[in-house]
Amino acid sequence: MPIRPPTKNDLRELGSDLYLELTDEELEFFREMAEQRLAAYETVRSYDPEPRLAGRERRERTAGRRPPDEEDPHNAWVTRCHVAGDDDGLLADLDVAIKDNVCVAGVELTCGSQVVEGYVPDVDATVVTRLLEAGATVVGKTNMDDMAITRTGHSTFGVITNPRDDDYLAGGSSGGSAVVVATGEADAAIGSDQGGSVRIPAALCGIVGHKPTYGLVPYTGCIGLEHAIDHPGPMGPDVETVARVLSAIAGSNERDLRKPSPVPVEQYHETLAGDVDDLSIGVLEEGFDRPGADEGVLERVRSGLEELEDEGAVLETVSEPMHLDADAIHTVCTAEGLLDAMIGEGLGHGWKAWYNTSWVDAFGKFRRAQADDFPPQLKLSLLVGAYANDAYHSRYYAAGMNLAVELTERYDALLEEHDLLAMPTTLRTAPEHDSDRDQYDRMRQDLVAANTAPFNRTGHPAISVPVGEVDGLPVGLMLVGSRFDDATVLDAASALEAAVAK
Repeated sequence: MPIRPPTKNDLRELGSDLYLELTDEELEFFREMAEQRLAAYETVRSYDPEPRLAGRERRERTAGRRPPDEEDPHNAWVTRCHVAGDDDGLLADLDVAIKDNVCVAGVELTCGSQVVEGYVPDVDATVVTRLLEAGATVVGKTNMDDMAITRTGHSTFGVITNPRDDDYLAGGSSGGSAVVVATGEADAAIGSDQGGSVRIPAALCGIVGHKPTYGLVPYTGCIGLEHAIDHPGPMGPDVETVARVLSAIAGSNERDLRKPSPVPVEQYHETLAGDVDDLSIGVLEEGFDRPGADEGVLERVRSGLEELEDEGAVLETVSEPMHLDADAIHTVCTAEGLLDAMIGEGLGHGWKAWYNTSWVDAFGKFRRAQADDFPPQLKLSLLVGAYANDAYHSRYYAAGMNLAVELTERYDALLEEHDLLAMPTTLRTAPEHDSDRDQYDRMRQDLVAANTAPFNRTGHPAISVPVGEVDGLPVGLMLVGSRFDDATVLDAASALEAAVAK
């Protein structure tokens, strides 16, 4: 069907939205010229909309099914499916779960939201392709916070409860991925991290979760919040599994021109010596000094660091006051970044990469029909972003992005003096599941991302490792390294894991 040219009324309304006062003569001229320019759009439409599929073999797969409650007591799955990987490879012994904002061709993708429920991708995300080529079997799509906008474990398909105690929440937004690893329903999982969404549920559920260096793992085929902060990352029961998965999914992406090609990659699982002799760790003072922090969590993290020190690591307390403001910087930047992604039909504009056209088309239709069904947290961020854009002309977004550069430089300065930085992943254990609190009341909860979100802005690799429990609920310790030095982060995490297990 040919593209419909705009009418004068269309242009008048669009012009008003752009603060243009157009005369009738201008409207008639622009209508004629716009109709001529639509020939270019017809040219673009004439090409194969999905050229990346050309010549690529489509693997056999099932569309999957929603598991019944008795098979899914913690509400961790959206869909159970089966996509077999290659017969051999680095991950041939692993069943892997995929967060439900990552495309698996032929399997519904919901983003934990009723707004986009029913969308079925026709391509695999790059990380999924790499998992399958490494021999992994994809066994399902995991539940997540509605549109990945919160971090507690609240999906439109119900609450994701903690595997240690279902009176508590799993955390998010990759809560389902954390749960299926913790319960052994999957050997590993892929999550996505925009403000702590891999590391927070990993800490709260007692597993390992790694946010790679920004750009180390391609985000192509994943649905994010904002290009500057989106990271896919591996989750597993131990550091070795996480390192193996990272070895398979890391590397430059021919479909994403934003990143250097090639990015530096190692076989991370082969570098896990577990030797921390003379490893210098800066214990970030501001990572502990927060109002409302659970002293039991802080003590458990300090004990974990002391166990690393007993293994030969050198600890030194360090300070970076700007860390206390990093979450505020992240909030300001995310509001308008998310607005841009929303206006850009779920992907945004202006980034040099492969665009998932089926997602763009579907999301555009869904949001126009069902925007009222978006979660309140998403609506709030969009409204604040739109207000800041309109009233203050994005100057606070620009200032925030400049501060993110400065924050990056300040962490880099600390990491020039120390191999790693350390702090609690979250400042409290898993929040209690209170069914009497509605979604608006939950927004008033103090979030647990104060230590995680800064490193989404700066791109440094960060991992959460279990270091014990407080009142039966897991505690995570976060290690942060220099960009593209994921190997050091993982090796130290392996040593910490071994030390805690003694």
